[in-house]
Amino acid sequence: MDASRFGGWAALGASAALLLGAAGPALATTEGPVAYAFTGAYHVPAFEAEQERFAEVFGSPEQRGVNGVVPPSAESAEDFLPVGPMSTGTAWFIHVNADAGVFGDTPPSGATADAHFESSAAMRGDGTPSATVSADYLLEAQNALGDSAEDHRWLYLDDVRSEAECRSPQRVSASTAASGMWVRQPDRGLAAVPVPAAGESYEVRDVPLRLPRTTMEHQNLPQYADISVRRVTDAADLVPTDQWRTGDVNATSGWRVEVASYVLVDGVRTDLDTSVLILGGTTCSVPAS
Repeated sequence: MDASRFGGWAALGASAALLLGAAGPALATTEGPVAYAFTGAYHVPAFEAEQERFAEVFGSPEQRGVNGVVPPSAESAEDFLPVGPMSTGTAWFIHVNADAGVFGDTPPSGATADAHFESSAAMRGDGTPSATVSADYLLEAQNALGDSAEDHRWLYLDDVRSEAECRSPQRVSASTAASGMWVRQPDRGLAAVPVPAAGESYEVRDVPLRLPRTTMEHQNLPQYADISVRRVTDAADLVPTDQWRTGDVNATSGWRVEVASYVLVDGVRTDLDTSVLILGGTTCSVPAS
């Protein structure tokens, strides 16, 4: 791993986090209508606290306008979200529209390469809140001890397009799509798999994957995970933070990745933590009346 490249990515990640309070039209603070765009979010175990929650999210303004990252701005070229605090040895990394990850991994063969991504929340002139995320997602992981494989990719989601729109309590809508998906398999290879349809999930068990939080007790043990990917169907599927809220009537979309991590102790499975990652989430809400 190139340490200088990692340092650059760390700086980029810090800049991305600052976008949560980026200058723009004032965020809607009333009961709504309001919309939110999630570039990415996660809920994972952490050392400093029982759980670490984070969301890079943009909220719609009170008046007509847009908050977030919109092409062809410089910020829309790519983004980077380390999963968990950098100070305690981040194990996973979310790359948005990246040509290469921190370990030099590139998008899989067959994936498209987009010049820009979008993650924005808008208030239209007629008072309709809407949110859009359009991006490619490359997820990498550090290797567990004893794993010398050069490929650090464990998930790639291509051409994500999520939208949410709330015109009135009777007219709310949300949708998400992706053109391709690749997931690490039990043999550790990254394989193209079917994109889950609405109401379905893709699941794979016993995948070699470093724990999101590795302790002295577990660092020398074989580390695995059961991975599932499905579409977000409700605001409760998103990661709860104080940066966004629901309303009386909601519409939500995006992709939810669940990772159930475990280790082998003398060959016996010992379950540890379940982590949640949100890729390309959107939600909007309006008052009931």
